[in-house]
Amino acid sequence: MIIQTLIVAFVVSYIGSIPPGTINVSVMQLAILGKRRAAVFFAFAASSVEFLYAGITVQFHIFLNNNETVADYFRIITSIALIGLGLWNIFSKSTSSSVKVDTRITGRHGFLRGIILGFLNPMTIPFWLAITTYLENDHWINVEGPGFWIYLLGLSLGTFCLLLTVNASGKRFTRIADNPFLVHKVPGFLLLGLGIYFLLKLIVI
Repeated sequence: MIIQTLIVAFVVSYIGSIPPGTINVSVMQLAILGKRRAAVFFAFAASSVEFLYAGITVQFHIFLNNNETVADYFRIITSIALIGLGLWNIFSKSTSSSVKVDTRITGRHGFLRGIILGFLNPMTIPFWLAITTYLENDHWINVEGPGFWIYLLGLSLGTFCLLLTVNASGKRFTRIADNPFLVHKVPGFLLLGLGIYFLLKLIVI
C-alpha cells in the first residue's frame, strides 16, 4: 500500500500541475530565457511549499476522519468542491500567455522567488483536501503512519518533476499549456465525474 500511495500521489500531482498557473508558467519562461539553473531552484522551492501545504491539508483530513459527525457533512462539501473544480476547469480559458509573471530572476534568487510564489498559491489546500478525501475513501491511498509522509513525498515529487519537465521542454510546453482541451477540459470532466460519483455514492449509502 505504501508503494501504491507514492505512485498515486505522484501521478495525481504531476497531472494536476499541468494547467497554466503562475508557478509552471514562470518556470517555462525562465527556461525560454535560458535561466534553467534559476528555474530548477525555483521548482525545488515551490515543491517544498507544496509539501508544507499538503501536510496541513492531510492533517485536517485526518482530523475530519476522527470526527464522524463533521466528516459526514464534509464529504458532501468535498463532492461539491470536486464538481466546482471540474466546472471551473471546463469553462476556464487561461493560457500561458494570460498568466502574468516576473522572470527577472537570477540563479541565487530563484529559490526565494519559488518560496514566495509557492506561499501565494493557497488554492492548493482545498484542491488537495478534496482529492485526498476521495482517494482515501476509495482506498487508493493510506495516509496513516508512514503513509502520511509517503503521500506528501509523492505530491511534492509529482509537482517537482512536472516543473522539471516544463524546464526541459521550455517553449514547447506552450503547445500543451495553450491547448484548452488537454489542460482544462480533460481534467475538468475527470474532476466533475469524480464529484458526481462521490456524491451519488454518499446518497446511495
